[in-house]
Amino acid sequence: MIFIKFFLISILTLAFLIFSFSSKLKIFQKLSVLGGYALVFLFILKPEYSDAVAHIFSIQSGTDLIVYIVLAITALVNIILYVNQKNNNRMITKIIRETAKQNAKRI
Repeated sequence: MIFIKFFLISILTLAFLIFSFSSKLKIFQKLSVLGGYALVFLFILKPEYSDAVAHIFSIQSGTDLIVYIVLAITALVNIILYVNQKNNNRMITKIIRETAKQNAKRI
């Protein structure tokens, strides 16, 4: 059991470090990531805490709570990525149209 806890904390720490140093985050975003990291770190070391939090929300176990949170975060990330992709597509279309107009004027 100790090995799996060490493994999970190592993976979590690696993901946290890669994420925090590789992107330009605002202070609120950095604090949110740090808070989430601390919470997951605590839930890995003391699983009974996740059970206690789950019971507050009328969920049977801490594992179910964690699955629900992961699903909600995944849905939020998907929506954010979709919106960013749409914005990028609009910008690319605008650039292509302007380039085509400039090339048409030359001919």
